[in-house]
Amino acid sequence: MKKSILLIIALATFLNASDEGSITGNVYTSGGEPLWGANVYLMGTMLGASTDSSGAFSIEGISVGKYSLVCDYIGYRSGLRTVYISSFDSDGDEDEEQSYLDKVGIDEDESDEQSSTLKGNFLNGINFTLEEDVFSSEEVVVTGVSTERSVEVSEVAVTRLKPRKFNQSTSYTDFGSLAMAKVSGLDIRKSSGTVGGGFRFDMRAGGGLNGNEQPVIYLDGMRIANEEIGGTGSNQLTTGGQGLSSLLDFNPDDIENVEILKGPAAATSYGTNGSNGVVFIETRKGNAADGGPVFNYKQTNGINSPQFEVDKGFQNRDLFHSLLSNGAVSDKYFSMSGGDYKFRHFLSFSSRNEEGMIIWKDKNYFDRKTVRANFDFLPLNNLSLSLNTSYSSIDAIMPPSDNHIYGLMYNTLVAYSPWQESDSTSLSQLGIKFGSKRLVASANVKYYPFKNNYRFGLNTVQLNAKFGIDDVERKNSNLFPSGYNYALFNGGFKALVNSNETNTIFDFGASHNYNFGGVNTTTSFSAQFYDHLWDGVEISRDSFGQNAVTDIGSGSNITVAGEWSGNTRDAGAIIAQEMSYMDQYFLTMSYRKDYSSSLGSSSKSIGYPGIRFSTRLDKFSFVPSDFDMIKFRIAYGESGVLPAHTDGERLLWSGSVGGNGSGAMISSVGNPDIEPERIKELEWGFDLTYQNLISLEFSSYTQSAENSVIYRPLAPSLGYGSLSKPDNIGSMEMQGFEALLRATPIRQDDLSVDITTTYSWNDNKIIRMGDPIMDSYGLVTVREGYPKYSLWGNKVVGARVDTFNLALLGQEGLVPFFDPLNGIITEEEGFIDRLVPEHTANFGINVDYKIFDFFMLFERKTGFSTAAGGMWWSTGPNNNGHTGWLTSMQKLGIDGIFASLNFIPANMTRQVTPIVDEADVVGTIDFAVFQASNGAVVLPIPVEGKEQEWEETANDFAHAFPGFSTNYVEDGSYTRLREISFGVNLDQYLPLLKLDGAISGLRFFASAQNVKLWRPKGTRTVDPELNMAGAITGAIGTTNSGYRSVESNTMPYPTIYNIGFNVRF
Repeated sequence: MKKSILLIIALATFLNASDEGSITGNVYTSGGEPLWGANVYLMGTMLGASTDSSGAFSIEGISVGKYSLVCDYIGYRSGLRTVYISSFDSDGDEDEEQSYLDKVGIDEDESDEQSSTLKGNFLNGINFTLEEDVFSSEEVVVTGVSTERSVEVSEVAVTRLKPRKFNQSTSYTDFGSLAMAKVSGLDIRKSSGTVGGGFRFDMRAGGGLNGNEQPVIYLDGMRIANEEIGGTGSNQLTTGGQGLSSLLDFNPDDIENVEILKGPAAATSYGTNGSNGVVFIETRKGNAADGGPVFNYKQTNGINSPQFEVDKGFQNRDLFHSLLSNGAVSDKYFSMSGGDYKFRHFLSFSSRNEEGMIIWKDKNYFDRKTVRANFDFLPLNNLSLSLNTSYSSIDAIMPPSDNHIYGLMYNTLVAYSPWQESDSTSLSQLGIKFGSKRLVASANVKYYPFKNNYRFGLNTVQLNAKFGIDDVERKNSNLFPSGYNYALFNGGFKALVNSNETNTIFDFGASHNYNFGGVNTTTSFSAQFYDHLWDGVEISRDSFGQNAVTDIGSGSNITVAGEWSGNTRDAGAIIAQEMSYMDQYFLTMSYRKDYSSSLGSSSKSIGYPGIRFSTRLDKFSFVPSDFDMIKFRIAYGESGVLPAHTDGERLLWSGSVGGNGSGAMISSVGNPDIEPERIKELEWGFDLTYQNLISLEFSSYTQSAENSVIYRPLAPSLGYGSLSKPDNIGSMEMQGFEALLRATPIRQDDLSVDITTTYSWNDNKIIRMGDPIMDSYGLVTVREGYPKYSLWGNKVVGARVDTFNLALLGQEGLVPFFDPLNGIITEEEGFIDRLVPEHTANFGINVDYKIFDFFMLFERKTGFSTAAGGMWWSTGPNNNGHTGWLTSMQKLGIDGIFASLNFIPANMTRQVTPIVDEADVVGTIDFAVFQASNGAVVLPIPVEGKEQEWEETANDFAHAFPGFSTNYVEDGSYTRLREISFGVNLDQYLPLLKLDGAISGLRFFASAQNVKLWRPKGTRTVDPELNMAGAITGAIGTTNSGYRSVESNTMPYPTIYNIGFNVRF
């Protein structure tokens, strides 16, 4: 009896085992070297493995069926084999007409003539030889909320950036400095050289009239806040222009991959979140390790060096530069990676401390600590789970160094005599403290509920869900201690601003893939939910008794006290249908429906359609076989920009205190019919690769924005004061093209050379918006018929030399003279130039020679102007910190006239403060006419014999006259050596160094950023990328501070030098 039971159990076990199989093999390069860490998996399942150091893999527990066995490795073309797991028919004699494979939908008699088709139960020796994919054309990229395509078939342009190689040879402060000048069609620039400052994106032509022009950013699937803290947006925390970037919380060394969708045609499925593009940042994942986890340690030390020089016309330039010094940079990064195909983990810790360039280092620095933990699980053969978490802590102090009366540049450069608003001792006490603690976490689940049912492709049905949270707590403060010279705050001042922000997302979706004939289809549905919650409180007091006590409770007067809170919610549902025919023609259609609390009560939802097509032309017989790929693509899509979160509310009230006590007053007037700005885009282009030597990507686009939200002032008779009401009346047109050329002219075992160059042209024109908007200086405008952010005004032509008829004084003759107030010739008021570059180009070269590697990156921008606001301010009356205007005034001999008119102080005349020598004076006053008219006629005339120099100086005076801010507009074009790095890899020399027993990898590197800047001859601004408004631009119609490329005493960029090493063990 026992033997019978054992026999039955053994037979049952054998029969069950016969329904499962295994696959083993190895993965090699084309040169025969084993690939460690390659992924081998069965497509559409959770079964797979990673290769060990010998390139071997093993996949077990495979149910009977037909599979596509895929092998991929970053930088190599994927391998594909068709396999059947079947050892015998397990139906027995009950149904002789139908086999087990046939019952599950598999043709058991399918021809196996192709070498890629394998049958069996235990498949051994299934080897792959992978060819190098020089241009990553097989890489799968995100093309929508629930869609992915390989680059070879994607119907839209998706820009990719692989930061790991860059991170090996330098250390970046934040994501902006990492991505700068490396992406075609995307202009990234910091607004200031202040340490910790934010950066600004310009995606293509600007994405319409509304919004803050920043793309939506996803970190491991979690939509994160991209904001600027401080800057011009907070009265209590203003640094003058440049605030702290909220993206500073994330360590660039953790980034594995960046993908960018640049416009509505590509980002349609992101609806009202995609008009300014979508940036996907994927952090590093665990890699399977042979014998245990792999540890890496990277240490970088460097300096932020003030290599720039302000214009020589600044009287106190030497004083300013003497108050700058190198700021230390220190970065320590540790990571651990390991696991296997079933469970992978990646852990990292980093600590970065960076000092600014002013000499008071305790008032200009940031200190960041980050911790990251990423886990990938395959708990079941049909279930995967990914957990990504990061925690960061930042302590930073930023001086009021940009466009601020208590900034270092203002107090040294603006006035002829420095320290007009404060002295150096007082300035050394100032620094706005920013502190934040931020947690970002996301969980992604994928489930295949019908893994073993192959009929109608049910085994490909995928259910997915995603949950994420971005929670940040900020505690910021600003202190002007008492007992110092601050003019406005001599009694002391302190402000505290505490805020919290929480972003939550929940996405779920389903997809199904089905093949019939040569047609492959994927149908998907997704829903997204996004909740944004924020609150804060602020208080400030002044009149502190002594500087030893800085507790805010010791201030006598409350100057500001307030609180705020808000909540917006967005939701979207997306359906998409992907189709392909014979792997040559590809079509995707999608439609998204959006819902948002920001919409008016009469506009509950809005829809966005999209359609995309591509075809592989290289598969036609008439195309030469030398082309690895030629793909044509065209796409149309729509997206939008939500109105402000209260624009749909008819009326809002706020608390107020007046002479009759406390009460409420109307704070804003909304529009219940308000809708999002809608942006439509048509994009077409082509991609090609030639013999793995050259790769070219070209894209052209046209965009149109309609229903742009414009804020129109309400009539005073309505009783709302100076409030404005939002309305959908604006429109705008945008166009451009971009190209990416990559070449590998040399690729040998010991030497490889990679060259990358990009070019983009972007243009836009406002079609309709009503009354124009001007900035407070009357220089920057947004108006119909011109590019968004344009310079506007009367451009100075030169000086007009008039003649005075002496007959008016009873004498004979004519006297040439120059009227310094009314003798300046200008063009008609109008458009001067755009403030955003029209043309952008980058050129990079990477050379690997044996154990050495070298990288160099150049950037070129043209087709825009910049404005030297700091120089204009320094030239103005009663300042004269920049002596350009004063010099021409003294040379013309008219400084006394201007002093008598109180345009300059009396001590600025040549008799008191000579700027020019006597020999350089070319003009004087016609004293004969002055006496003959009893002082009524003052004629500036040339010194005899110096008539030509006098006319030239008169022109110099006209072009420096501060009454015309257009005089301080100049060509913004530049070429910059953005990065250069050099590294040496000593892995093969570890045995010689007797280190092979302790470590497995060693690398040293040196790098520099912002190395050299070339400008057109005659330009005076230090850096054309600076601007006084910070990194984020408010919506059009709500702000007058769109100072693109307009700087005002803004701290220039430092040159950053780094040296460091990487150790692997």
